[in-house]
Amino acid sequence: MNNDQIHDPDASTKQPGASEPDAVNNRFIAKKVPEIAYCLSCRTQFVNSLPNDIIQHYMNQRHEPCCRCLYCNGSMYRYKDSRDEMQYYHDCHRSKRFLDNS
Repeated sequence: MNNDQIHDPDASTKQPGASEPDAVNNRFIAKKVPEIAYCLSCRTQFVNSLPNDIIQHYMNQRHEPCCRCLYCNGSMYRYKDSRDEMQYYHDCHRSKRFLDNS
């Protein structure tokens, strides 16, 4: 038994050269079929495949907020997903640092 196996009890069951999946890699978080979302502020459709797609939509042009966040008082925006369900976009971190174009 080598030193790596002493510190990792599952080392004997792992295949050599195998890697664990990276949960934040775009390959694992991208939707297999991109959704079309509908922004209720600017009345346009946008593709929602990755979480960054929503951020990019609201960052690229000015939108009228629908309400304010209870925690940071930042702007919140509404959109409908591909199932026609109401969704909200807001990120306290981005809002506090004025990263969105609102």
